[in-house]
Amino acid sequence: MKKLLLLLIPAVFLFACKKDNTLPRTETTTSGSKWGIRIGSSAAEVYTQLQASAKQNNFENVDVPGQKLTFNKPEEIQQRYKFYGMINLQKGTDGASIVYDADKVTYITGAVPSPVTKWPQTEADGSAVIGNEPVDNIYNKLLAIYKLPAYTDYTITLAYKLLNKGFDPDMGNYNEWSFYIFKDIKPGLIGRNYVRLIFSNGKLKQIITEYNEFEVVNTNQ
Repeated sequence: MKKLLLLLIPAVFLFACKKDNTLPRTETTTSGSKWGIRIGSSAAEVYTQLQASAKQNNFENVDVPGQKLTFNKPEEIQQRYKFYGMINLQKGTDGASIVYDADKVTYITGAVPSPVTKWPQTEADGSAVIGNEPVDNIYNKLLAIYKLPAYTDYTITLAYKLLNKGFDPDMGNYNEWSFYIFKDIKPGLIGRNYVRLIFSNGKLKQIITEYNEFEVVNTNQ
């Protein structure tokens, strides 16, 4: 009996120390830091930390679930559009997407998702957003477009909160942000970290990281 117990002890020890590889798995951080982001930081501080983490962990944007980003007039986005990477204009099935970096308009699509040189295509250049023109022109162009009867009731939606752009103070009004970090594990397998940042009373309270793995199929073969 004594020999049997001695044999069982190593087996029990190994079982207790075995790493839990069940997926998905979740880790909640409530002190210290995770992903270079510190618990207790303000929204503006977290954003600066996110910008550094994005460079280290190879991600580009952050989402703010539930954030109001759809508006009715250009005046409502004047102070905010440069914080984002795209403007969507929509009325029913008609609309356009205007993509821009820090300096210029880089891409425009119409209602059919194919590139166009300007939008609206049928209007004079003074009343249209034109590809490659300076970002600073966008607001005044939208003011001109919205004076045209055909476009006064298009909605305006800001999209793509890119981390290479400035902090939008409105983000501080929301208690949750999120982003993804992807890591190559081996050929055909990728790891995904879905990270949620939970705020309370203006300070970061929790970092919740859900990790999962996915097979990647190469459709080019």
